[in-house]
Parts: sequence; C-alpha cells; structure tokens
Amino acid sequence: MIDWEWTEVDILESQGKWNEAKAILIKSWNQNRGELKTVIRLGFFCWYVLAEEGPLDIKGVDFDELETVLRQVTDFGLANFMTNEDFLWCFGYMISLFPYYFGDYESWEEKGNLMLKRAYELCPNDPIYKYSYLGCLPNTYGKHKDEYQQVHAVLEDRFQGEGVLSGYFKSVWHRWHGN
Repeated sequence: MIDWEWTEVDILESQGKWNEAKAILIKSWNQNRGELKTVIRLGFFCWYVLAEEGPLDIKGVDFDELETVLRQVTDFGLANFMTNEDFLWCFGYMISLFPYYFGDYESWEEKGNLMLKRAYELCPNDPIYKYSYLGCLPNTYGKHKDEYQQVHAVLEDRFQGEGVLSGYFKSVWHRWHGN
C-alpha cells in the first residue's frame, strides 16, 4: 500500500497553489519516472485540477498543459505499471469517471473499467479495489452496502495526508453514502 502523503505538495494543494504543486510533481517525475507514487500523484493532480476547474473556480493554470501531462503520465503508466494494483485502481478510476480526458470516450471508458477489474482481481480482498470495481458495473448504484462498510473501515488509514488525492477519495466515499 502506498503512503499517499507528500507534505510539501499536500500543503500547496490545500492552499490552492496549483502551479507550485504541479512544478514539484513534474520535477520529481522528470528525475525519477519509475517512482510509482510520483506517477500516480502527478496523474491524479492533473486529472483533479481538470475535473474541478469549474467547481473550484481554478484560474491561472495552463489546462492544456495539464491535459498533455496527464496523457503522458497515463501512457507511461500503461507501459510500465499494468501489473500494479495501485496504478490500475487509481488510473482506472480516473479514466472510467472522465474518459474524455484520455481520448476516445467509449474505448477509454472500457479501458478504465477493465483496469478497475484487474486491480480487484489482483487484490480481491482489498475493499477499495473491490468497491471501485463493483461500482463501475452497470445498474449497481447503492447495491453494495456491505462492501462500503469495509471501505469505510480502511478509509482514514489508506488516505492519510491533506493532499487532493487523499481528500478527494475520503470525501467522495463519504458523500456517496451520506456519512
């Protein structure tokens, strides 16, 4: 399990200093592309800022650059981490939720769902991978309450830190279930 905390980036993200956080993430990725945590944090950062641009009223960020970096990081991850459950889960989640950031909607949506399925197959006892996969199946909204209780039990421990990745997943699961 990855420790998602990255104090310097977490602080900048929580303060809405998107360009500063992006610079640190990109510098880290350029220095060590094989570091999975950096790949996931950079990919998630780009995806999050693109997805939340409107709701958070994000200004002064080069969104075209973010989309380019997101696609580069995704391509790199697909080439190098397709057997890693953390990569499969996080990128599968992002891709299945907003496939149009990655390319052709239908083919990328299917790819995202298959990535969630593969993460679950690799770690069938992990409640987050299981719930994410079951949630992407058609006509399943609200039908997996037992699995959600298992997710809730590991949520705080899994997503420590104040960065957007941790905050997003803790808030999304709480919102989906009114907790």
